[in-house]
Amino acid sequence: MADRITQEDLLIVLQQSAAPSTKLKIEVLDGEQKIIDILQCGLTGGNMSISGESDIRRTAGFVIQPTLTEKMKLTENSLLWLNRDIRMSVGLYNARTGQYKYYPLGYYVYTDTSGSYDATSNSLTVNCSDFTKKLDGTKNGQLGTLLLRYPAYEENDLTGEVIRYNTIRNAVIETLQNLAKITNHRIDDIGEHKALPEYNENWQQYREENKTWNAIPFDQEFASGCSVLSILTTFRDLYPNYEMFFDMDTNAFICQLKPMCYEDDLYLDNGFLQRVLISESTSVDMTTVRNICEVWGKVIETDFYSEECSYADNTYTASVPGYEDGYYNGDVIGLKIPAANQADAQIDINGFGAIGIYNEAKEEPIKAKELNPNTVYSFKIKKSSAGSQESVKAYLLGQWQVHALNVLTNGKKSNRFVDAPDGQKVELYSKEYFQKTYHCEHVDMTVAEESPFTVEKLGEIPDVKTGGEYEQITSDDLAASKAKWENWKNCRLTDQITVTTALLPFLDVNKKVSYKRSDSDRESQYIISSVSHDFSGYTSTISMYRFYPLYPQ
Repeated sequence: MADRITQEDLLIVLQQSAAPSTKLKIEVLDGEQKIIDILQCGLTGGNMSISGESDIRRTAGFVIQPTLTEKMKLTENSLLWLNRDIRMSVGLYNARTGQYKYYPLGYYVYTDTSGSYDATSNSLTVNCSDFTKKLDGTKNGQLGTLLLRYPAYEENDLTGEVIRYNTIRNAVIETLQNLAKITNHRIDDIGEHKALPEYNENWQQYREENKTWNAIPFDQEFASGCSVLSILTTFRDLYPNYEMFFDMDTNAFICQLKPMCYEDDLYLDNGFLQRVLISESTSVDMTTVRNICEVWGKVIETDFYSEECSYADNTYTASVPGYEDGYYNGDVIGLKIPAANQADAQIDINGFGAIGIYNEAKEEPIKAKELNPNTVYSFKIKKSSAGSQESVKAYLLGQWQVHALNVLTNGKKSNRFVDAPDGQKVELYSKEYFQKTYHCEHVDMTVAEESPFTVEKLGEIPDVKTGGEYEQITSDDLAASKAKWENWKNCRLTDQITVTTALLPFLDVNKKVSYKRSDSDRESQYIISSVSHDFSGYTSTISMYRFYPLYPQ
């Protein structure tokens, strides 16, 4: 993929729209990814798709006219067989130089082929997908092991003391190398957003104080018959906003945060797109629009529980049977809270000392009235250290099941009051309204005045997330982060446009472009979410969504 589009690329594209002439270069690879032959064929049709939202990012189907037919027949000794992989490039003819310029399309595995050869026809159809097909069970990747277990930590067999916390990143690497035999990879850390430089300027300090920020939160087990890909995506989805794919240029397996493109340069500008533009579609599928995301996470299982709890001087004093020898990192304790809290509340269990109660996502003390009277809450004990100083905190996980809500709003008061389910009058679309209506204490309001999809404009259109990956969310705060991400996708990714242009084989997803819609008087920035090339009509169809930052820069 070209990092920068040149004037030569523009001229070549414009030439193709007038007199199409393309070739396909197929580099046939052995099991060691070494080139064993190179074939250059006439490209007479087919298509290719790239999707940033799919586990299998690239798929293609080509209709070619091979010049070496014997090597292309479907036999064990041919170049199209189960033990072959391919790397492909498409060549566009440059009339000025009289040569073809080739643009890489990536690495692929065959999914099926068909060919016909006679005096008048010499064509072959090749259908292929990127190397993810080697992980999902299609061409490899299904596991016969009875049970695979990834423990959250290792402990001393004699004392039970934790020796080492196992990280998500190492689990991904172990899976790739041991189960898929993939050593060409780049795996970024997966963990709490507060520990990532993209979201916290004090990320290094946070990592020092929170040693388990990237640890596997609880033991992971996988049954016989699962695929390597299902294991990888389980670890990927422990925290929101991560992606996995095979790199087009190097075929390395990549695991990283999805790029938000805050400071990215424009990959294509409006002037370029207008010169190659064929058509534009700005229709919005309203069936996919949602402006409320409700996430139901893990049913919390506590290690200890007590209803013997009192509240005085902003401290909850609890007596918990069986909880001995002081605070222990990772313990989950359930308490029935007798009274609502003031800001910066503390908790003292069995006289071990008062420790602060914090929320998990923002790493801040809980605010006033986050705890309701006569309600059972779960708290996770967490120790951290900075140098020689050790601190202990109690993180509020939530009630019996993790639950959070994110609402897209214009941020303005409605000045309309309605009856809540408990009979009280509440202001419509206020935070209190959503807390009472959805029986959810943890409600976040995402303000986007310019969005056409807010609850004030469309009413409430909820998206309820349960089961699967959501069952692995272990606190209300983490559920809130996931709800924010899902609501961003629901509300922002539907604010998109699709354009058809002359064939642009150098395009890729997650690239920022500028474009002026036909019904607008100004340019806007967009992010490419999917691309589809038609090699029969020599066109590219590009889906783009409006660039809205997910987090403050």
